[in-house]
Amino acid sequence: KKAIIDPSLFKYKVQPIKKHLYEPVIVKASQLSRRKHLFSRDRLKLFLKQHCEPHDGVIKAKASSIEKYNLAEQNFSYFFPDDPPTFIFSPASRRRGRPPKRASTSLEDNITAKRNTPGSKSKVSRERTRFQKQKE
Repeated sequence: KKAIIDPSLFKYKVQPIKKHLYEPVIVKASQLSRRKHLFSRDRLKLFLKQHCEPHDGVIKAKASSIEKYNLAEQNFSYFFPDDPPTFIFSPASRRRGRPPKRASTSLEDNITAKRNTPGSKSKVSRERTRFQKQKE
């Protein structure tokens, strides 16, 4: 396995938007940054909506984006210097949301049981009994 390369050693070739006015420049990693508001969750969602689509539960790049940016000609090592990650397969869980409630007696039995329990009186009935005791 290859040793991990220190990111500060990278140099990047920056190509200008207006190529007829400027020429490409090679810069160090420490010279690159972006303003805080340029990358946000909303922009990421828009990017994913425009360039990706779901296929059988997996998000894949759209054919139009692959063609436009020549992604078919690139591979993982073109974008990342280290070895590709190895992911351990874990089967998708079918259950989502809350776990199912436990089996219980019928609804009528539950209501009668709640009425008969001394701690489950409503606040109004508790206050009423308290006031009656105070009058006596």
